[in-house]
Amino acid sequence: MAKDPDKTEKATPRRREKAREEGQVAKSMDIAISASLITVFLTLLFYIPFAFERLYKIFIHFFSDPLHNIPEYNYAIIYEIVKDLAILLLPIFGLLLIIGIFSNVAQFGFLFTFKPLIPKLEKIDPISGLKRIFSLKTLFELFKNLLKLIVATVVSYYLVSYLLEGVLRFAATGIYDDAYLMMKYTLIMILGFALLSIPVSVIDFFFRKYEFEENIKMSKQEIKEEQKLYEGNPQIKSAIRKKMREMSLTRMMAEVAKADVVITNPEHYAVALKYERGKMQAPKVVAKGVDRIALRIKEEARLHNVPIEENPPLARALYQACDIGDFVPESLYQAIAKIFAKIYKKQGLHS
Repeated sequence: MAKDPDKTEKATPRRREKAREEGQVAKSMDIAISASLITVFLTLLFYIPFAFERLYKIFIHFFSDPLHNIPEYNYAIIYEIVKDLAILLLPIFGLLLIIGIFSNVAQFGFLFTFKPLIPKLEKIDPISGLKRIFSLKTLFELFKNLLKLIVATVVSYYLVSYLLEGVLRFAATGIYDDAYLMMKYTLIMILGFALLSIPVSVIDFFFRKYEFEENIKMSKQEIKEEQKLYEGNPQIKSAIRKKMREMSLTRMMAEVAKADVVITNPEHYAVALKYERGKMQAPKVVAKGVDRIALRIKEEARLHNVPIEENPPLARALYQACDIGDFVPESLYQAIAKIFAKIYKKQGLHS
């Protein structure tokens, strides 16, 4: 459960990443145990015929030769037996190791960190220790272990009762048949406990998932602090945006001074155009604005003696069709050409 009642919000991706770096993941050990039991059962089911024949030959070899009864050979015999048994068991242990790794990686992905091993003072705090004793996690562990014990006892009772019926036949069978029966009963017991472990591991996994989500929950204040840390203070960001707008407006007004004409609405729209014959394919929009900015553009134009032409339809069309830096669209060439011709004519009269 979340330790702080104020922590009611789901963890952010950054909080989850930090928890993972610290080794906090949703992990159920019962998943690994269940996978191992099923693996042992399936492995023995297919491996026993080969292993049994091999083991039978080993025992025949050692116990049929009278020389092996000489005490001086005991250590050599034990060494050979242990070596042969190790070779037989190595594939099983190797497969169990792979399954153990895979069952953990499947739950939370690949993770390698030493942070969970670092000593923490809160772990030796007696108050925190008492809280852990009476926590939901402890109660769940107690309930789960009691359930395991009860079910295991019941299953073991019925399995042993069934198996004892076959044990009575051992006296009337040979060693080969006795070994076969022992292997058979062992497989039945492993299968029984493997099937028992599946529902327990599923329940445990979902509880671990729930517990993990509760432990990494955040308060609304923590989310705000994280946003400030990674995204910046909203007030500072607003001030930066305002400053950038001011700088952009200043640069645009500097371009108005170099424009050839400003076309206006006359009150709401203003678009400044520049055209260099022989260098530009068409007039280019160097500034534009509405309302307050439009007034600024016109004031800047008057200050630098840039011609101002009132043409409401053309001003609106240019404003909507072009961004700053765009060339005038071909559909407006004719209207723009008339304005530039008028300006050139005026300049010719003054020259």
